[in-house]
Amino acid sequence: MFLITNPKISGFTPQWSQFKGFSILFDNPSDRLLPLDENRDMKLLSCDMESEELGFYKSLNQTLAQFPEMSNTYLFCPLPFHSYHVTLWDGINDANVQNVSRKYRFNAEDLFEDFPNSFLKESEFFRIDEQPLTINMEEPIEFQFDKLIKWGNIALVASLKPANSQSQAILHKIEKERKSLIERYKEHFGLETCRLSYTPHVSLGYFANKELAELSTSMINYWNESFLSNTNGQTITFTSNSLYGFNNMATFFKK
Repeated sequence: MFLITNPKISGFTPQWSQFKGFSILFDNPSDRLLPLDENRDMKLLSCDMESEELGFYKSLNQTLAQFPEMSNTYLFCPLPFHSYHVTLWDGINDANVQNVSRKYRFNAEDLFEDFPNSFLKESEFFRIDEQPLTINMEEPIEFQFDKLIKWGNIALVASLKPANSQSQAILHKIEKERKSLIERYKEHFGLETCRLSYTPHVSLGYFANKELAELSTSMINYWNESFLSNTNGQTITFTSNSLYGFNNMATFFKK
């Protein structure tokens, strides 16, 4: 019997372990943002599979469902469709909170003690240089599927690339804004929350066991061909981004 080695997974249903934090995400087009059960003042990320604007996500999800061996053979745990998103910047979370500078660490730990309720309150961690956390976007950006990537025998993601030259130029500006935020946040709070290099992607799910995930390496190119074929000609367009909190890898919410 293979043990679960991924701390973000607590069961094969799949069940998702508690993992709290906040990130800047692109706002999904036509997102319904349902009320969060625990707190009606927060809205739950909740993709609508019937939305034409999310047809690209739907193709990713349906392609994933064509390969039951991912779960049966390699203990892959797919994320629910409602949680699909593209992260722009990672903030503080349970995995890196201990790296916050001594001056702010206890406040950061207290923030997560009362999460998600504390997400509604004003916090020094949700601002930088007296401005709310966000990435400036002057124009919409359009992405298309690039390739399927297995990261560190932990996650399977659909990496994205700009759909045209205009979006390529917009991405370059966004990357400069993102790099500046990473550097300013590190200077203030003492930790580099994410890598300077940026690979836009949709997380499709996580492998429960790293040994079985390693065995899936030979299948990535085979699976990738179907993703390329099924998403051909499809794109997704984002016009804004916002700060979101999360309790686990399947539950994201914003004010």
